[in-house]
Amino acid sequence: MANMLERRWRPVAAALDALGVAAFACVFGAINLQVFMRYVVHQPVSWSEEFPTLAFAVAVMWAAGVTLRATDHIVFELLTDLLPRKAQLVVAVFAYAAVAGIFAVALPAIVDFAVYMKVLSSPILRIRYDFVFGFFAFFIGMVALRSVVMAVSCVVRLVRHDAASQARLHPIDQ
Repeated sequence: MANMLERRWRPVAAALDALGVAAFACVFGAINLQVFMRYVVHQPVSWSEEFPTLAFAVAVMWAAGVTLRATDHIVFELLTDLLPRKAQLVVAVFAYAAVAGIFAVALPAIVDFAVYMKVLSSPILRIRYDFVFGFFAFFIGMVALRSVVMAVSCVVRLVRHDAASQARLHPIDQ
């Protein structure tokens, strides 16, 4: 059953990854264009300074919120690695629940701020800042949602005394 679900979600995951790659490619292309126009043509393009900054912020939030697995993030497991496996899962439940709770509590204020930012726009491209801050709200919401899923998955593994829980701590990243 898990393999069937994994096969069905594979095209969706590939499409989400492709969006992240496209965003980073836009950043790379804009920076190269900026260097070419400034130092080869000697006519700098003003938007090429603003666009990579905004596109990079959006690309990083997209990648961190949607495409990166929990094992892809930098973690400090010095203390938890010393604990027995069940205690590691308990600590993971509390950590994921804390992240989900803090981000969920912060989300309404972040959305409110993003909506407020519609009155401002970037100086050169005139991109409304609610678009940029909307991606931040999306990122916060996705991290909260993924943390809830991870916490529930760890609780299920604790209750079932799952033999597979001996293999890896991050259940979503199979």
